[in-house]
Amino acid sequence: MGFVQGESRTQGSLFPVSLDELIGDDHLVRVIDLWVDRVEVGRLGFARAQPKHTGRPPYDPADLLKLYLYGYLNQVRSSRKLEREAQRNIELLWLLRQLRPDFKTIANFRRENGQALVLACRAFVGFCREQSLVTGQLVAIDGSKFGAVASKRKVISKAKLARERERIDARIAQYLVELDAADRSEGDEAVPDQAQLSTTIARLKHQRDNVISAHALMEEMDVAHHVQGEPEARLMKTAQGPSRVAWNVQSAVDGEHGLIIHHEVTDEASDNRQLEPMAKAAQTVLGQAELTVVADAGYSNGAQLDACERSGIAAFVPPNRAINNQGDGALFQKDQFVFDAQRDGYHCPAGQFLARKQAMHKRREVIYAATVCGACPLKRQCTNAKYRHVSRHNHEAALESARARLEADPNKMRERRSLVEHPFGTLKTHILGNGRLLLRGASGARAEMALAVLAYNFRRVSNILGNGRIIEVLATA
Repeated sequence: MGFVQGESRTQGSLFPVSLDELIGDDHLVRVIDLWVDRVEVGRLGFARAQPKHTGRPPYDPADLLKLYLYGYLNQVRSSRKLEREAQRNIELLWLLRQLRPDFKTIANFRRENGQALVLACRAFVGFCREQSLVTGQLVAIDGSKFGAVASKRKVISKAKLARERERIDARIAQYLVELDAADRSEGDEAVPDQAQLSTTIARLKHQRDNVISAHALMEEMDVAHHVQGEPEARLMKTAQGPSRVAWNVQSAVDGEHGLIIHHEVTDEASDNRQLEPMAKAAQTVLGQAELTVVADAGYSNGAQLDACERSGIAAFVPPNRAINNQGDGALFQKDQFVFDAQRDGYHCPAGQFLARKQAMHKRREVIYAATVCGACPLKRQCTNAKYRHVSRHNHEAALESARARLEADPNKMRERRSLVEHPFGTLKTHILGNGRLLLRGASGARAEMALAVLAYNFRRVSNILGNGRIIEVLATA
């Protein structure tokens, strides 16, 4: 028995196969085609959405959006690779109606339409809401680091500048010694040329002046480091340990089907100030007066939690509080002291009162102190100092409310993990490939993350509803 044989390459056909016959009725590219045609690219702000009456006709932004969405769904992000795929990929030949844009046109589209791509991503979230795929009953917020274009070698820090200045000073001192030797040994051919030494010393002094100027500028701007070629990016620690030049991408994930309803790209390495803006943005997307959000301890911030409560947002966030590590951690912890709001003080486990002593405005907390600890029978269990002190954050009530919510429903943290970790894992592994972005600057990072999030949500909805159902909905819209 022989092998399965294909048809001869020279075999003709009475009825040539059309591209449409090669694409299944429920193929994903048909969903891409219908959805992008439904989006009004002109209203989203895409450049060249209205062609001019003169000159060479431009490519329709809708066609280029289809190309990029298909590319990110299939881990093809490079403009040169997309150019090649558009020339040989049957699915893209059908999707673009055999258009073959060059790589420069493809690259310019992504670079010039960053904000429009963000709005296109939001438009798909709106479509998901129309199909009742987003309920807003629970929103999980988290952040993850995505590598920037610049490498760690491009990072300039104050310490690095100081080491560079020491190296230059050592070389200048060495050359000055050689110059003195040349002055004392005129006519000796073995001694280096004086003019060449003077030129080298002048060049090194110029480099030192540049280093000093750069250090002074960093001091004036109050920045810890600067990234050459991508000054908006920052050096950040990652979950893997070593730091890298990266962006902190924040996401708000709806609890119904794990769809990303909002995302932001920020240069802040910490999540500590991201809870309020992300929660309020999710609240705006959902159009809800009240919202329940859950986040990890990295978002524990009294001011942020207080602002959320005043906006009708109930946050489940574990407290990220310091412990009393005096006495090997065996002394009474702060939660064993009861706050008395009417008297503005604390009652200790022995029943004594700790009165307000000092307001620490910079640390945004108030210090309360006892005055009768000396005769207390519980003093050895309470403090090694003369008197016990307890600090209270200015927004302690909001922190305690968040802690009380979590104690009443501890399963919320398990729900958080199942919601936020899957989208980031999918984005880094199955969409971006290596978790590193291709475009420089904050605007480039936002454009690429918008495409990545759009592709993630697109794939997610395809798995939930099925392509056939989506095609029916879009065809009748």
